[in-house]
Amino acid sequence: MATIDTAWFYRQLEARNQSVRALARFMEIDASAVSRMLKGERRMSAQEQDRIADFFGVGLEEVAAHRRGEVSGFSESKQEPYSAVMHTRQEPPVKMFTEADVVYKDGKRWMERPDGTLVELHPIFGCMKGTMTIPDDLDLTAPADPDWGNVYEDD
Repeated sequence: MATIDTAWFYRQLEARNQSVRALARFMEIDASAVSRMLKGERRMSAQEQDRIADFFGVGLEEVAAHRRGEVSGFSESKQEPYSAVMHTRQEPPVKMFTEADVVYKDGKRWMERPDGTLVELHPIFGCMKGTMTIPDDLDLTAPADPDWGNVYEDD
């Protein structure tokens, strides 16, 4: 069914001197369900993934990577893995279009390529212009209200 790095999960249990039954008790589900899940015979839910990360004391990303059977993390198969090396900003290889570059002709909107050919703009280009206004006194770097979304009273 699902591809899962079964060996990693069992190594984590062994390293902590724990068993599948102990993990099942922690997750409050049947031990056979945990066993089938770790063997890939049953899908692991997001909530179960969170509980396993808590039980092992590892990051959620690590459990998620091994849940999918991938030990390389979240990079795509044809993508370079993330590197924390600082890169210098480079100019885009092509000129980016702006509203000032729009040419109106025959009731349509066009943009001119560097070679002089016209490209018809998709109707979505510029459709969001003017739909958001940020007040001058709004500090977008200020921390959010920690009580925002708190719908229950703490008793």
